[in-house]
Amino acid sequence: MEKTNYEVELKNERRRVCSLLYEIDRRKQQSFEMERKYNKMIATLQGLVDGLVAKINSKDSCLWDLVLRYNETVRQLKGENAALRRVFAEENRKEKAENFKLRCELRRQTKELEDYKSRNDNNMEQRSLLNEIEAPKENVPCRNLVELEKTMSEQIAALKEQLEETSEALKDMESRYSCLTVKQILTNRELQDARKESISGLNDVLTSRTTLVVKRMGEIDQKAFEVASSGKSPNEDWQEKCAKLCSLWQQNVQDPKWHPFKIINIQGNLQEIVDEDDEKLKELRNEYGDVVYEAVRTALMEMNEYNASGRYAVPEIWNRKEGRKATMKEIIQYVIGQLKIHKRKRKRIP
Repeated sequence: MEKTNYEVELKNERRRVCSLLYEIDRRKQQSFEMERKYNKMIATLQGLVDGLVAKINSKDSCLWDLVLRYNETVRQLKGENAALRRVFAEENRKEKAENFKLRCELRRQTKELEDYKSRNDNNMEQRSLLNEIEAPKENVPCRNLVELEKTMSEQIAALKEQLEETSEALKDMESRYSCLTVKQILTNRELQDARKESISGLNDVLTSRTTLVVKRMGEIDQKAFEVASSGKSPNEDWQEKCAKLCSLWQQNVQDPKWHPFKIINIQGNLQEIVDEDDEKLKELRNEYGDVVYEAVRTALMEMNEYNASGRYAVPEIWNRKEGRKATMKEIIQYVIGQLKIHKRKRKRIP
């Protein structure tokens, strides 16, 4: 009996051992399969990362080349523009001086001719000789008078020729000036296109913490209304009131029928400024103070400068620290700086 129980237990133990061995083999197989899938996934991800890094480096290189080419093109165009302006100014100055000399000479010759004519009219004998010369059937010699007239005719012809040459030179200068003007227009157009592309490309990059920001020119600064509204209505919903008031005055700024400007003369230069005596602005200033008035006045001046015809706010890259429009040089320097930072970060990736 005991032997039978022992055999049963031994048989059960063997079954358990076989079951455990089978489970171990199964788990080893699962572990091997998981490791194989993991290695395959790692290899795939590594390939994707390598591909992305290669694409990023390629795009960085292309962008860097574009920035350098653009910078060089702008520099060359500006240099050519300045050189052409200097050449034109110098040649124009010389032509004007030469033209002035020719005109003075022409006036002198004309005066001499008039003096000669006056003396000739007062001399009866010379008039008689001229009449005899002009008579169709008579030919009385008057050697001195003929020679003088011939000399005067030659001088007048020479002056006319010089004037014609000067006129041709002036036409040539006008043609050069037209070419220079066209070139300058094209340069300005390229700069404007580059500026628009910069605004579009940097719109999501620039923030309130960067030196350069994207500012909407002609848009009222709402902070001024927030200060005024919070002080006037501390116990009411001043934020809602501030938003409504700012929206109302933004509509006024964009209204083409409202033109609160006047033209003044400053040292011989006509300038258009905001008219402080405008009724709407006077009421605004009296009710909400100078801070709100200055915010609206600034928006009006920006709208008049940047989009007077459209009367809607337009984006512009702004130098926040210096309170002015950013130059193309500053924009390019910022882009190059960001590229350098990005390159350094890429190099740190193992």
